[in-house]
Amino acid sequence: MTTVPMSAINQLVLSLYRDGRDLLLHQFQDWALEQVNGVIPFDSACWGNAALEPIKVHWVHLYQCDGSILDAYSPYVPHDFFRDKLMEHPGVSVAMSDPRAGERLARTELYLKVGEAYQVNWSLGTLLIEPMSSLSEYITLWRHDPERPFTEFERAAKELLMPHLVEAFRSVLLRHFLKEKETQRKVWALVDRQGFIREAAPAFNSCLRSHWPDWRGNRLPDELAECVIQGRAFKTKALEIELSHSESLRFLEVKARTLLDKLTARESEIVTRFADGETYSAISAALSLAPATVRNHLSRCYRKLGVNSKAELAKLVANKRPVK
Repeated sequence: MTTVPMSAINQLVLSLYRDGRDLLLHQFQDWALEQVNGVIPFDSACWGNAALEPIKVHWVHLYQCDGSILDAYSPYVPHDFFRDKLMEHPGVSVAMSDPRAGERLARTELYLKVGEAYQVNWSLGTLLIEPMSSLSEYITLWRHDPERPFTEFERAAKELLMPHLVEAFRSVLLRHFLKEKETQRKVWALVDRQGFIREAAPAFNSCLRSHWPDWRGNRLPDELAECVIQGRAFKTKALEIELSHSESLRFLEVKARTLLDKLTARESEIVTRFADGETYSAISAALSLAPATVRNHLSRCYRKLGVNSKAELAKLVANKRPVK
């Protein structure tokens, strides 16, 4: 029975975070799967993202596999019992290594029309739920040799590696879009082509709720999601959101419409409270900050906004409020 040395797993995890950070976005998934192949040998693989209810695949990255498998597989999605197993146990790796499961698969039209054609004899998969979007991200490894099923040791190793693969990929995604230091202070979100939010700055959701008070959830408001699907910016008198493309993702950035939009979420909250008459002490107590920290925030806000008095600050806040 094939075992997986813990030292090899540790080295792979270290490599994901240390070496992976120097890779470009389009390079990372193939590179990461090559590292996995050195620990858990396999012949081909898929790495994808999908909605679960209703089931809808958003993107798939194939490794050493012809892209035509996606079209061949599509009609059989509702009848894929292996996928059902992954969905039943998020975070748990599932290996199709039970002989009874193999016999069951061999009798299905899915195997006769897809598995046999693409030499998918054994599958080892793991599915995780993304906390921001509630979408699933999955990685399935395939072996072509019918005499070489995945072992329990390999299944356990894949389960251990899966969160690191996903998190390392997430880090590469964020580095790709947040290249400039100033970007991290802006109001931004990373979404997929269907409008599901993958990552977002803390102020992004607050901005959307100010424009769409009834909006809740992990998908953009319909009006904005439609712009994402069409690949165009969103513009109204009160809100402008720019859009840029990269691979299967879209980067959204809320453009400043007033001076106050230059502030971070924390600065905006402090400025609003101060303009409404709260003292340093009251603000520090409400936000669990030291009074000196509140004063420093306000000094920085005065410089950003180009104002010299509390009266000028209060006027800016009052002028923005109707434009929500």
